[in-house]
Amino acid sequence: MMPTIDEVEQYFETVERLVSDSLTAASLDLPNIREAVNRLWVDITRYGPTFPEIHAGRLGPFELPAPPPPPPPPPKSLIEKTGDWLKDHSWVVSGLILSTLGLGLFAGYRAISAKHAFRRRIKPSTTVPDRRQVVVVLGSDHPLALPLILELEKKGYIVIASVSSAEAVGPLEAKGHGFVRALVLDPNEPTTIPIFLRSLGSSLSRRFPISAAGDPYLPNPSHPLLHSVISFLTMPTSSTSCAPAPLEQVSLHDTYLPYLLSTHVAPLQTLQALLSLLRADAQRTRACRSIVICLPAADARIGLPFSSVRAMSAAATARAADVLRREISAAQGMGRVRVVTVDVGAVGQVVEETTTSPTVDDWTPSEKATYGTALYALSETARTRTPEDVSKFVDSIVGVVSSGTKAAAAGKVVYGIGVGLAYEKVKDWVRGNRFAIGAGAGTYTFASFLPTRFLDSLLGLPYILVGIRNGLLPPHLPANVTSPRADVARIASTDSSTPSDPRVPLTISPQHPRPGTAVQPAGDEHDSASDTESENVGSDTESSSVASSWISLGPGESST
Repeated sequence: MMPTIDEVEQYFETVERLVSDSLTAASLDLPNIREAVNRLWVDITRYGPTFPEIHAGRLGPFELPAPPPPPPPPPKSLIEKTGDWLKDHSWVVSGLILSTLGLGLFAGYRAISAKHAFRRRIKPSTTVPDRRQVVVVLGSDHPLALPLILELEKKGYIVIASVSSAEAVGPLEAKGHGFVRALVLDPNEPTTIPIFLRSLGSSLSRRFPISAAGDPYLPNPSHPLLHSVISFLTMPTSSTSCAPAPLEQVSLHDTYLPYLLSTHVAPLQTLQALLSLLRADAQRTRACRSIVICLPAADARIGLPFSSVRAMSAAATARAADVLRREISAAQGMGRVRVVTVDVGAVGQVVEETTTSPTVDDWTPSEKATYGTALYALSETARTRTPEDVSKFVDSIVGVVSSGTKAAAAGKVVYGIGVGLAYEKVKDWVRGNRFAIGAGAGTYTFASFLPTRFLDSLLGLPYILVGIRNGLLPPHLPANVTSPRADVARIASTDSSTPSDPRVPLTISPQHPRPGTAVQPAGDEHDSASDTESENVGSDTESSSVASSWISLGPGESST
């Protein structure tokens, strides 16, 4: 039975609807199917067997030729290369532009300022500059003071120096050019300090130069102002220096006390009176004032053997300077006053002029036997350093006084830029309020920070070496240092040549016992020697050295 047309059309509509529904249902999962197929292909290529290479045969005459390579790009011009470089280095280009602009502005400013400065130079070169800053130099009798005084005057300061005697006033003022004033201040005479202060006040109210004609005390609107104080009184000189000696033998009343008064008390007493002037002048102007205290580096830093007198005075002065610096920093209105301590080493010929040769003439035989070898080693190891040039010391002090503006390197200019002044400012800030100058000063400064046990071992090494050498070779003592063995032999010969007296107790030296005479035990002799030495320390009289050794007296002789 043949289907009708309606049935055929209905069949095609049913098939079309079925296909449409199937495609619609399958289209939702097509992305997942693609992803699954892609993942399957990736896994096959990664973990599956490698596919063999298939080389297709050549077509022969029917093969098409390969296309020719593209032509190379044309070379870039210089302008294009420069543009590319500028794009790649934009920060460098910006820095160069800013630097060039800054240098151009600075050069223009320098040119304009130099032009105006040249126009301001209307005064003739013969006009004497107006000097108002006064530098007081205490202790100009020291060898380092004279070069410093002349350099300060050359730098434009008025220098008022103290000398120990009236005879030194004229020669010192004659070496200057009218701006050096000498006043008498003897550190060994405390009564001269008030006189010096009155003369200083009078000098601050007079006109300079001192060689100018007319009344020097006419009213002057620009009177001098105290700018700085430099103390050389704290340094040992030929008149105040003490001979090296052990602390056991030093007379505190006759030796140490006068030295302390001249190198410690007198300078501090003078500084006490000058502090009020410094404070008043510092408040009037904005310039920085300074107090410079020079100290021997070896004595102020560590203290060498047999220099107890100098070391005790220098240590006391250094501590006083530290305390004064801290008090000024905590005070009101004295922030522009600096206290600078300078540790001076070997400079110029100061070592030979201020060092006193050791002597043992007034020592007891026991002290000679105990300290003689070490003192001899000191005389051999001294004066072995090459002194530093005086100009370096002078330039350092001038840099402190002027805050670096008038030092030797302050005027150095590189390409129109004043790098010298910046260097001096940085150097003055780095070294602070205490620095060392001179040969050996830096070594003593470094040694002062070492542990005490290690430092004592280093300082005792020269004496140990000299002792070993003297044990192997015969010692050659200087003329002023006598051998302890010779003193003992001399005493023994005196005892043997003198007839004995039964009324006087007889004591024999243990090094030279007399035959047939009983010798005291070592312990009793040591106790008696210790008692004798303790009596010698407590007495500063001349008879102490005689009582330290018992010498037999002949008949009819007395102890006096």
